[in-house]
Parts: sequence; structure tokens; C-alpha cells
Amino acid sequence: MGSGSSRIAITFDRGETFYFANEIVSGKVQLNIIGDDRIKVDEVYLTLTGEIGYTTTKTLYTSKGGKQTRTEYHDVPFFQSKIVLAHPEPPQTELIYTEGQYSWLFSIPLTAYLPPTVGQPHKYPHVCYYVQVVLNKPWYKPNTRQTFYITVFPRVNLLHITNIFLSTIYGNQNRKDVTLKGALNKLGFVPGETISSTLEIHNPKHILIKHINISLVDTLQIASNRRRHYVFRTTLPRIINTHDETICETFSVIIPSMYLAPSYKYTGGLRSTAHVCISYALRFEVKVEGIFTNFDITIPITIGTEPAPPQLEFTPQNLLTVTYTSPNDDTNIYEDDNEDSPPSYESVMAKRV
Repeated sequence: MGSGSSRIAITFDRGETFYFANEIVSGKVQLNIIGDDRIKVDEVYLTLTGEIGYTTTKTLYTSKGGKQTRTEYHDVPFFQSKIVLAHPEPPQTELIYTEGQYSWLFSIPLTAYLPPTVGQPHKYPHVCYYVQVVLNKPWYKPNTRQTFYITVFPRVNLLHITNIFLSTIYGNQNRKDVTLKGALNKLGFVPGETISSTLEIHNPKHILIKHINISLVDTLQIASNRRRHYVFRTTLPRIINTHDETICETFSVIIPSMYLAPSYKYTGGLRSTAHVCISYALRFEVKVEGIFTNFDITIPITIGTEPAPPQLEFTPQNLLTVTYTSPNDDTNIYEDDNEDSPPSYESVMAKRV
């Protein structure tokens, strides 16, 4: 080996490395060797891998009778495809690359049934896809590997789901007879579409209604790991600290146009089975004065990838301003107002004095 260096790069055939299942991942691999470097390899190959990552905990018992809990990390491939880019032709037994540039074209099809990319590859849980170029060297030398991550989504067409475009009625009440009833325009959406709803509140005892939070929550289940986060969360601005007996409200909120993993269930794999489930729900949290008077409503909805959202020629009614977060922002659904926590014993007794 001389005093030099080498570099592997991939140029994909599309600018954004985003693919739907059943599409073809293609591009060019480039190997650049500078200086006196001489690389001997048995072959050059490329793999496209899809894998899930999750954690488990294991309890270990020490010799002194104590115990420790250890987190174990698992990376389980559920999809893999390999193509050989270069190999020696007889009577050659190895390939030797010296200073210069070398390139190979590649094309690998994705299968139709794949879970969407979620999370980050080095955080758990996650679903990730990556293209890896390998310089397969003789057994006594470590292989050279270069990894490039891509995003893969399955196609989820809402037109194929029964009753997804019908409006739905929702409602709930608390022990103080505060009742919330409403109607949602439909149950299936794609990123960029508008959720619209009307709601009506009956408050016969004129109890103080502090506010109402509205959020879109996604739930990710990978193997034994479960994670939930807010896509957005906001407060209805016109229902704050009111004793009104009857309240009627209409609001709209736009689903973000970012890469939002579609609702999907996947079970499959290679050597072991991978389980992935992604679901969404619209959640109403009604904050009411008193002990154990808060209540909520959860409406499961479906996020798809098609058909494309219609071009609106008007501004949705009472459009809410919200801040969107991605699953990588680690926003936890259990981070809530302090008033959601059960009251302390001292505070309850103080009110009885």
C-alpha cells in the first residue's frame, strides 16, 4: 500500500433520494484513487438494505446478589438486494486499482411491500434504508465500505380505503356535564390537505372551560418499542377561560407538506420477522376547572400518499396557525400541561377546609 488515499461516492439518478416502493434505485458509483495507493480486491459490489432498529432490556444478576438492567440494540434487516459491480475474469484472481477514477452504473428495484422510513438510523426505534458500496478485499485485510441513506415510502392510495372520505361525528363529556360534540370533514388525508371540523360545547352548569388543545399525533410501533409524538399541537384561540353555556366553533388546520410517513402496517423479513406499524390520530384535550374534570377525544385518521391534494381556490375557514415537528424532534405526547397531573393530597384537603 502506498502513500495515497481513495474515496467512494454515489451519484443517484434523482436529486432527492426519495423513492416509493416498487420503484428503481439507480445511479453511478465512483471510486477515486489519489497518489500511490494500490487497492487489491476480490470484487466490488453494492447492496441495498432495509432494516428496523429497536431496543430491548435485559436484567443481569451479579455474583453478590444484585442486579443490573442493560439496554440491548437490535438492527434487523427485512430487505436486501446485492449486485456485483466488478470481479476478476479468469485467469485473474483479484482486481488491482491504482491512481485514477473508476465508475460503475447500478440499478436495483424495490419490492412493492415495504414499510416507510421513520426516525434516524443511529437513534432507536427506526426504519432505515441504505445503499452500501463494498470493496471486498482478501481475507487478511478489512473491507472498505461506504454507506448512503435513502428515504423509501410505500404507496398508500386513499381511494382504495372504504368510507375514508365520509364525514364522522365525535363526542365526549366529563362528570360536570360539559359535553363536546363535533363533525370532522373526513378520515383520510395526504400531506398538504386541510382538516376541517365544527364543534359544539354544552356547559349547562357554567363551569370554567380553560382551553381546548388540538393535536395530530403519530404512533410508531417497531417490534417491542412504541413511540408517540406530536406532528402539531395548538390551542383553539376563541375558547379560552369561558363559562358560556353553548359554544359553536369551526376551525381548519393544514397537514404539513413535509415527508410524513403514511399510515402503514408491515410484517415481513429475512432471517427473522420485522413488525412495523405507523398510525395517526386527531386528539382534542378539553381543560376544565375542577378535579378530574379534564377529558379528551381521540379520532383515528389515515395519512396516505395519494391522490394529490386539490388546489384550493379559497382560504379555509378559521385556519389555525401551528408549528410542525418531525419525529426526530423527540416531542413526547406525555409532555403536557401541569394541570393534567393528578392533584396532590395536600391541595385536595386544603379545598375541603
